[in-house]
Amino acid sequence: MGHLLLVEEIAKYYGPKLGREIDPLSEICVTQGANGSLSPIIQAMANPGDEVVYFEPTFPMYLDHMQLAGVKEKSVPLHVNKDGDWVFNPDELRAAFSNKTKLLILNSPHNPTGKCFTREELELISDVLDEYPDCFVLSDEVYDFLTFDNLKHIPFSTIRDNWLRTITVYSGGKLLNATGWKVGWMIGPQKLVYLASILSNTTYYC
Repeated sequence: MGHLLLVEEIAKYYGPKLGREIDPLSEICVTQGANGSLSPIIQAMANPGDEVVYFEPTFPMYLDHMQLAGVKEKSVPLHVNKDGDWVFNPDELRAAFSNKTKLLILNSPHNPTGKCFTREELELISDVLDEYPDCFVLSDEVYDFLTFDNLKHIPFSTIRDNWLRTITVYSGGKLLNATGWKVGWMIGPQKLVYLASILSNTTYYC
């Protein structure tokens, strides 16, 4: 799951940010960069043919990992409103979901727009997820501390009981301003992290 000293420090650092005590031995898995967490999570949560919902524009590597997993990609567009902010239409989000949807990929702070999803938006997303209890969330929060213009990052797993359905991905390279140091980690409930950790040792990614 990761070097003992490292996972213990990760638990100490992210526990307060996520508002809970994190078990370093079962709720964290260290991977080859944050990118190394993506395929294991997608393949653990969705089988070939299942649907994965994501917001677009998007980090291009998500598409590679979804194609590798053989899932059906369903995008939800982000629109620029009159104030110049990136927003989504809740109706378009809800329309993207079906009983075949097994995973939502959420990226906040968002690459490439820089958008930070607001608490209200995260609540709206939670409302939709409540209608689909078999859907889990991959929350990519690698830019969690790189926010500007008074934008605030809110971890998705801290909204309601979303911890139970969310694996959050972070980047040691971005946290420590050393992106060439390919070390990342996922944090989440033991049963979800365990499934992804098995695949993290066997999955090749693009």
